[in-house]
Amino acid sequence: METMIRSILRILQFLWVLLTTALIGNVIATNGGNVGNSALNFVMFVCALSWIAVLYGLAMHFVSAIAMPIVALVLDGLAVLFTMIAAIVLAAKLTAVNCDNLAGKEPGYIAFGSGNHEKRCREIQASTVFLWFLFITFIGTLFYIFKDFRRGGSSIRRGPSMSQIGV
Repeated sequence: METMIRSILRILQFLWVLLTTALIGNVIATNGGNVGNSALNFVMFVCALSWIAVLYGLAMHFVSAIAMPIVALVLDGLAVLFTMIAAIVLAAKLTAVNCDNLAGKEPGYIAFGSGNHEKRCREIQASTVFLWFLFITFIGTLFYIFKDFRRGGSSIRRGPSMSQIGV
């Protein structure tokens, strides 16, 4: 059962990081002005870090020879930290807005900077939601990795302990 939960979490991470990367990549690609570049570039950095963590986690799940709990613990820990920061940054920059009505926002607002402000605003809103989903799934995998790390051993999938071996 635990293996199935880990598999589902890794697949969901793959989905969320794929969607977030695509949306933020499109926002950066259609950026006409110098609006919100630092926040968007940070989110893209977080997506790249998340890709490394997700791909290592998936590879570790299928090939137990490369499973090193300390590497997975560090990658998932960094992914949890940076994903939370990126989600907070995007939510703070967006300021819980109705994308249909952007009147009254300052010229440096993060949703401005492309030909279609409403579309850009909705892409950033969706990216924020997907970052929070990604954060939650990383917390789940970090829990399981930490549990395995506390159990000890050099690999997550261990053999029998000494008390289980008959001499």
